[in-house]
Amino acid sequence: MRLEAADFLGRVTFITGAEKHCGKTTTLNACLTVLRGCAERAAFLGIGFDGEGQDALSGLRKPRIEARPGEVFLTAERYLRSTGCLPEILEVLPGSTALGRLAVARAGRAGAVTLVGPERNEIAAWAIKRILEEGWARTVLVDGAISRITQVSSFSGARFVFALRVSPSDLDRQVRRIRLLHALQRLPVADGREEGLVFAMDGPLTLETWKRIPADSAGVIVEDFTKVFLDGGALAAFRRERGLFVRNGCDFAGFVVILRDLERERFARALGDSEIESFITWNPYGHSEGPRAGGLRVANAEGGFA
Repeated sequence: MRLEAADFLGRVTFITGAEKHCGKTTTLNACLTVLRGCAERAAFLGIGFDGEGQDALSGLRKPRIEARPGEVFLTAERYLRSTGCLPEILEVLPGSTALGRLAVARAGRAGAVTLVGPERNEIAAWAIKRILEEGWARTVLVDGAISRITQVSSFSGARFVFALRVSPSDLDRQVRRIRLLHALQRLPVADGREEGLVFAMDGPLTLETWKRIPADSAGVIVEDFTKVFLDGGALAAFRRERGLFVRNGCDFAGFVVILRDLERERFARALGDSEIESFITWNPYGHSEGPRAGGLRVANAEGGFA
Protein backbone atom coordinates (compact mmCIF):
# COMPACT_ATOMS: atom_id res chain seq x y z
CA MET A 1 0.00 0.00 0.00
CA ARG A 2 1.21 3.51 -0.80
CA LEU A 3 0.05 6.98 0.16
CA GLU A 4 -1.52 8.41 -2.98
CA ALA A 5 -3.16 11.78 -3.54
CA ALA A 6 -6.31 10.14 -4.92
CA ASP A 7 -6.91 8.54 -1.51
CA PHE A 8 -7.23 11.96 0.14
CA LEU A 9 -8.59 14.38 -2.48
CA GLY A 10 -11.98 15.80 -1.56
CA ARG A 11 -12.13 13.91 1.73
CA VAL A 12 -11.67 14.43 5.46
CA THR A 13 -8.95 12.12 6.81
CA PHE A 14 -7.99 11.76 10.47
CA ILE A 15 -4.41 10.66 11.14
CA THR A 16 -4.58 8.78 14.42
CA GLY A 17 -2.32 6.80 16.72
CA ALA A 18 -2.31 5.19 20.13
CA GLU A 19 0.52 7.17 21.74
CA LYS A 20 2.70 10.24 21.47
CA HIS A 21 5.54 10.33 18.94
CA CYS A 22 4.01 7.44 16.99
CA GLY A 23 4.37 9.13 13.58
CA LYS A 24 1.10 11.06 13.19
CA THR A 25 2.72 14.38 12.25
CA THR A 26 5.30 12.65 10.04
CA THR A 27 2.38 11.00 8.23
CA LEU A 28 0.58 14.34 7.93
CA ASN A 29 3.66 15.85 6.28
CA ALA A 30 3.88 12.89 3.90
CA CYS A 31 0.20 13.29 2.94
CA LEU A 32 0.71 17.00 2.32
CA THR A 33 3.65 16.16 0.07
CA VAL A 34 1.60 13.92 -2.22
CA LEU A 35 -1.26 16.45 -2.31
CA ARG A 36 1.08 19.30 -3.20
CA GLY A 37 2.47 17.13 -5.97
CA CYS A 38 -0.87 17.44 -7.77
CA ALA A 39 -1.33 21.13 -6.88
CA GLU A 40 -3.93 20.48 -4.16
CA ARG A 41 -4.09 23.08 -1.41
CA ALA A 42 -5.42 21.20 1.59
CA ALA A 43 -6.59 22.31 5.02
CA PHE A 44 -4.96 20.74 8.05
CA LEU A 45 -5.60 20.95 11.76
CA GLY A 46 -4.89 19.19 15.03
CA ILE A 47 -7.01 18.00 17.92
CA GLY A 48 -6.01 19.75 21.10
CA PHE A 49 -2.36 20.63 21.65
CA ASP A 50 -1.02 17.08 22.12
CA GLY A 51 1.34 17.98 24.96
CA GLU A 52 3.84 20.25 23.23
CA GLY A 53 4.42 22.10 26.49
CA GLN A 54 5.66 18.94 28.15
CA ASP A 55 7.64 18.04 25.05
CA ALA A 56 9.56 21.30 25.22
CA LEU A 57 10.61 20.54 28.79
CA SER A 58 11.81 17.05 27.88
CA GLY A 59 13.64 18.15 24.75
CA LEU A 60 11.24 16.30 22.42
CA ARG A 61 9.42 18.17 19.68
CA LYS A 62 6.96 17.16 17.01
CA PRO A 63 8.04 17.58 13.36
CA ARG A 64 7.26 21.04 12.01
CA ILE A 65 4.39 21.64 9.62
CA GLU A 66 5.48 23.89 6.77
CA ALA A 67 2.44 25.61 5.29
CA ARG A 68 2.46 26.59 1.63
CA PRO A 69 0.66 29.61 0.11
CA GLY A 70 -3.09 29.02 -0.11
CA GLU A 71 -3.19 26.21 2.44
CA VAL A 72 -5.56 26.52 5.39
CA PHE A 73 -4.72 25.59 8.97
CA LEU A 74 -6.06 25.93 12.51
CA THR A 75 -4.05 27.40 15.39
CA ALA A 76 -4.26 29.61 18.48
CA GLU A 77 -3.88 33.38 18.40
CA ARG A 78 -0.59 33.12 20.34
CA TYR A 79 1.00 31.27 17.40
CA LEU A 80 -0.56 33.43 14.72
CA ARG A 81 1.61 36.30 15.95
CA SER A 82 4.84 34.34 15.61
CA THR A 83 4.28 32.38 12.38
CA GLY A 84 6.14 33.53 9.30
CA CYS A 85 3.53 32.38 6.76
CA LEU A 86 1.72 35.76 6.60
CA PRO A 87 -1.62 34.29 7.76
CA GLU A 88 -5.01 35.60 6.71
CA ILE A 89 -7.63 34.94 9.40
CA LEU A 90 -10.70 33.36 7.84
CA GLU A 91 -12.75 32.48 10.93
CA VAL A 92 -12.51 32.61 14.72
CA LEU A 93 -13.85 29.56 16.53
CA PRO A 94 -16.35 29.78 19.39
CA GLY A 95 -14.94 29.76 22.92
CA SER A 96 -11.33 29.99 24.03
CA THR A 97 -8.41 27.87 25.21
CA ALA A 98 -5.45 28.33 27.56
CA LEU A 99 -3.51 29.45 24.48
CA GLY A 100 -6.12 32.00 23.44
CA ARG A 101 -8.88 31.85 20.86
CA LEU A 102 -8.57 29.44 17.94
CA ALA A 103 -8.66 30.66 14.37
CA VAL A 104 -8.83 29.22 10.88
CA ALA A 105 -6.14 30.91 8.80
CA ARG A 106 -4.80 30.78 5.25
CA ALA A 107 -1.08 30.99 4.54
CA GLY A 108 -0.01 33.89 2.37
CA ARG A 109 3.50 32.52 1.90
CA ALA A 110 5.52 29.49 2.98
CA GLY A 111 6.26 29.27 6.67
CA ALA A 112 6.26 26.93 9.67
CA VAL A 113 3.03 26.73 11.69
CA THR A 114 2.02 25.22 15.02
CA LEU A 115 -1.25 23.33 14.98
CA VAL A 116 -3.61 23.86 17.91
CA GLY A 117 -7.12 22.49 17.73
CA PRO A 118 -10.27 22.21 19.83
CA GLU A 119 -10.55 19.53 22.48
CA ARG A 120 -14.29 19.02 21.99
CA ASN A 121 -15.53 16.82 19.15
CA GLU A 122 -18.39 19.11 18.21
CA ILE A 123 -16.13 22.16 17.83
CA ALA A 124 -13.68 20.21 15.67
CA ALA A 125 -16.59 19.03 13.49
CA TRP A 126 -17.87 22.62 13.30
CA ALA A 127 -14.48 23.90 12.12
CA ILE A 128 -14.17 21.19 9.45
CA LYS A 129 -17.71 21.82 8.21
CA ARG A 130 -17.03 25.56 8.02
CA ILE A 131 -13.84 25.01 5.97
CA LEU A 132 -15.68 22.78 3.50
CA GLU A 133 -18.88 24.84 3.22
CA GLU A 134 -16.97 28.09 2.64
CA GLY A 135 -14.84 26.43 -0.02
CA TRP A 136 -11.58 27.32 1.71
CA ALA A 137 -10.43 23.76 0.99
CA ARG A 138 -12.00 20.55 -0.28
CA THR A 139 -9.43 18.23 1.29
CA VAL A 140 -8.91 18.18 5.07
CA LEU A 141 -6.26 16.36 7.11
CA VAL A 142 -6.58 16.10 10.89
CA ASP A 143 -3.55 15.33 13.06
CA GLY A 144 -5.36 13.48 15.84
CA ALA A 145 -4.18 13.58 19.43
CA ILE A 146 -3.46 10.48 21.52
CA SER A 147 -6.12 7.76 21.25
CA ARG A 148 -8.49 10.05 19.37
CA ILE A 149 -9.99 7.56 16.93
CA THR A 150 -13.31 8.52 18.52
CA GLN A 151 -12.96 11.89 16.74
CA VAL A 152 -13.53 10.13 13.41
CA SER A 153 -17.05 9.08 14.34
CA SER A 154 -17.93 12.70 15.20
CA PHE A 155 -17.71 13.76 11.54
CA SER A 156 -19.92 11.90 9.09
CA GLY A 157 -18.07 10.54 6.07
CA ALA A 158 -14.58 10.90 7.56
CA ARG A 159 -11.92 8.24 7.24
CA PHE A 160 -8.79 7.49 9.26
CA VAL A 161 -5.29 6.14 9.05
CA PHE A 162 -3.45 4.71 12.06
CA ALA A 163 0.24 5.45 12.58
CA LEU A 164 2.69 3.38 14.63
CA ARG A 165 6.40 3.43 15.36
CA VAL A 166 7.68 -0.10 15.93
CA SER A 167 11.00 -1.14 17.44
CA PRO A 168 12.32 -4.57 18.47
CA SER A 169 11.39 -3.96 22.12
CA ASP A 170 7.69 -3.44 21.38
CA LEU A 171 7.27 -5.56 18.25
CA ASP A 172 4.90 -8.10 19.80
CA ARG A 173 2.75 -5.41 21.45
CA GLN A 174 2.39 -3.41 18.24
CA VAL A 175 1.58 -6.51 16.19
CA ARG A 176 -1.23 -7.32 18.64
CA ARG A 177 -2.47 -3.73 18.34
CA ILE A 178 -2.53 -3.92 14.53
CA ARG A 179 -4.35 -7.24 14.50
CA LEU A 180 -6.95 -5.99 16.97
CA LEU A 181 -7.62 -2.73 15.12
CA HIS A 182 -7.86 -4.57 11.82
CA ALA A 183 -10.49 -6.88 13.32
CA LEU A 184 -12.43 -4.05 14.97
CA GLN A 185 -12.69 -1.83 11.91
CA ARG A 186 -14.12 -4.78 9.96
CA LEU A 187 -17.06 -5.33 12.33
CA PRO A 188 -20.32 -5.44 10.35
CA VAL A 189 -22.64 -2.43 10.39
CA ALA A 190 -26.14 -3.23 11.64
CA ASP A 191 -28.74 -2.94 8.87
CA GLY A 192 -31.90 -3.16 10.98
CA ARG A 193 -32.58 -6.83 10.44
CA GLU A 194 -30.86 -7.60 13.75
CA GLU A 195 -33.53 -5.81 15.82
CA GLY A 196 -35.20 -8.12 18.31
CA LEU A 197 -32.34 -10.60 18.04
CA VAL A 198 -29.50 -8.55 19.48
CA PHE A 199 -28.82 -6.54 22.61
CA ALA A 200 -28.22 -2.80 22.07
CA MET A 201 -25.50 -1.49 24.39
CA ASP A 202 -25.67 2.13 25.54
CA GLY A 203 -22.02 2.19 26.57
CA PRO A 204 -18.81 0.30 25.89
CA LEU A 205 -18.40 -3.44 25.59
CA THR A 206 -15.96 -4.57 28.29
CA LEU A 207 -15.30 -7.81 30.12
CA GLU A 208 -17.57 -6.51 32.90
CA THR A 209 -20.48 -5.40 30.66
CA TRP A 210 -20.18 -8.67 28.71
CA LYS A 211 -21.40 -10.47 31.84
CA ARG A 212 -24.60 -8.39 31.87
CA ILE A 213 -25.68 -9.24 28.33
CA PRO A 214 -28.87 -11.37 28.35
CA ALA A 215 -28.04 -15.01 27.70
CA ASP A 216 -30.68 -15.31 24.97
CA SER A 217 -29.25 -12.46 22.86
CA ALA A 218 -27.85 -13.65 19.56
CA GLY A 219 -25.58 -10.63 19.31
CA VAL A 220 -24.71 -7.14 20.50
CA ILE A 221 -24.75 -3.72 18.84
CA VAL A 222 -22.37 -0.97 19.97
CA GLU A 223 -22.18 2.63 18.71
CA ASP A 224 -18.92 2.13 16.81
CA PHE A 225 -15.79 0.01 17.05
CA THR A 226 -14.11 2.44 19.46
CA LYS A 227 -16.63 1.34 22.10
CA VAL A 228 -15.20 -2.20 22.15
CA PHE A 229 -12.70 -2.56 25.00
CA LEU A 230 -11.61 -6.17 24.57
CA ASP A 231 -8.19 -7.48 23.69
CA GLY A 232 -7.68 -9.71 20.67
CA GLY A 233 -8.27 -12.98 22.50
CA ALA A 234 -11.40 -11.75 24.27
CA LEU A 235 -12.80 -10.29 21.05
CA ALA A 236 -12.33 -13.59 19.22
CA ALA A 237 -13.97 -15.47 22.11
CA PHE A 238 -16.93 -13.08 22.15
CA ARG A 239 -17.51 -13.45 18.41
CA ARG A 240 -17.43 -17.23 18.67
CA GLU A 241 -20.23 -16.94 21.22
CA ARG A 242 -22.46 -14.36 19.50
CA GLY A 243 -22.55 -11.67 16.81
CA LEU A 244 -21.06 -8.21 17.24
CA PHE A 245 -22.31 -5.24 15.18
CA VAL A 246 -21.76 -1.48 15.07
CA ARG A 247 -24.34 1.24 14.43
CA ASN A 248 -21.81 3.47 12.68
CA GLY A 249 -18.98 2.24 10.51
CA CYS A 250 -15.71 4.12 10.02
CA ASP A 251 -13.85 4.25 6.70
CA PHE A 252 -10.38 2.85 7.34
CA ALA A 253 -7.55 3.99 5.06
CA GLY A 254 -4.85 1.72 6.48
CA PHE A 255 -1.82 1.66 8.76
CA VAL A 256 1.35 3.72 8.48
CA VAL A 257 4.17 1.73 10.10
CA ILE A 258 7.46 3.48 10.85
CA LEU A 259 10.16 0.97 11.74
CA ARG A 260 12.96 1.83 14.15
CA ASP A 261 16.03 -0.45 14.16
CA LEU A 262 13.81 -3.17 12.75
CA GLU A 263 13.88 -4.86 9.35
CA ARG A 264 10.70 -4.99 7.35
CA GLU A 265 11.05 -8.75 6.85
CA ARG A 266 11.19 -9.36 10.61
CA PHE A 267 8.07 -7.26 11.17
CA ALA A 268 6.21 -9.07 8.38
CA ARG A 269 7.12 -12.45 9.88
CA ALA A 270 5.83 -11.36 13.30
CA LEU A 271 2.60 -10.07 11.75
CA GLY A 272 2.14 -13.26 9.75
CA ASP A 273 -0.88 -12.01 7.81
CA SER A 274 -0.57 -10.94 4.16
CA GLU A 275 -4.09 -9.47 4.13
CA ILE A 276 -3.31 -7.09 6.99
CA GLU A 277 0.08 -6.30 5.42
CA SER A 278 -1.74 -5.08 2.30
CA PHE A 279 -3.19 -2.27 4.48
CA ILE A 280 0.26 -1.06 5.54
CA THR A 281 2.25 1.88 4.19
CA TRP A 282 5.87 1.44 5.23
CA ASN A 283 7.93 4.37 6.51
CA PRO A 284 6.58 7.28 4.41
CA TYR A 285 9.98 8.99 4.25
CA GLY A 286 12.07 5.82 4.31
CA HIS A 287 14.66 7.01 6.84
CA SER A 288 14.74 3.83 8.92
CA GLU A 289 14.92 1.09 6.33
CA GLY A 290 17.04 2.43 3.52
CA PRO A 291 16.27 1.87 -0.18
CA ARG A 292 13.48 -0.68 0.37
CA ALA A 293 11.34 1.55 2.60
CA GLY A 294 9.23 3.35 0.05
CA GLY A 295 5.63 4.30 0.69
CA LEU A 296 5.43 7.80 -0.76
CA ARG A 297 4.20 8.44 -4.28
CA VAL A 298 4.54 11.99 -5.56
CA ALA A 299 2.73 13.22 -8.63
CA ASN A 300 4.99 14.30 -11.46
CA ALA A 301 4.41 16.99 -14.04
CA GLU A 302 2.62 14.62 -16.40
CA GLY A 303 0.10 13.64 -13.70
CA GLY A 304 1.58 10.21 -13.09
CA PHE A 305 3.39 9.06 -9.99
CA ALA A 306 7.12 8.85 -9.47
